[in-house]
Amino acid sequence: MAEEKIKPKKKKKRKLKTWKINWTTDKIMSTSALFISVISLIALLYQSFLAREENKLIQKQQSASVLPYLNQWQSNYNGEFKLIIGNKGVGPAFINKVEIVLDSTKTFSNTDDLFNEIFKTAEGLDTIPHTTSTLISGFVLPANDDIKIIELKDADNILKFQKELNKRNISFKITYADVYGTEWLLSNSKDENSSANIPVLISKTK
Repeated sequence: MAEEKIKPKKKKKRKLKTWKINWTTDKIMSTSALFISVISLIALLYQSFLAREENKLIQKQQSASVLPYLNQWQSNYNGEFKLIIGNKGVGPAFINKVEIVLDSTKTFSNTDDLFNEIFKTAEGLDTIPHTTSTLISGFVLPANDDIKIIELKDADNILKFQKELNKRNISFKITYADVYGTEWLLSNSKDENSSANIPVLISKTK
């Protein structure tokens, strides 16, 4: 009996389904509206970003236009000695805090009390005539102005006073702000990143 040959089954080819979008007028309009909405949102976000950057720039410009800049120096000229704190900035300096430490033991919140203590405790200074102006919290120092915290005349008196100052250890911290509330520190203290002539930014307005 002859063997029957088994014919291999033919594989059926799978037909790939294709999706056809029926682009009706309504669908075209809704898709266009969605696309326009997305573009509008992106444009709005970008405009908001530009507005924020512009506001930051305006704030910087405004701050720069009222920037106070305090420093301190001595003047010894033509028989007059002065200790001066000046504002070489373009805006007023609002003094928020004054802290002065004498010989690491006595603390003062204004310059008058400091000099009263020095003249009272130093031998030979109590009879020297001098003039003081008080630097204290709440004082406002206008732009391009200064305060002479002490003034003396006569070469002998000046020499005595300078010798006494050189003996004493005096450290100071002056915290001041501009009209927007940004604060700086002027200090000769060793534990501060500052000097008697270079203020340090310590806080910014938000």
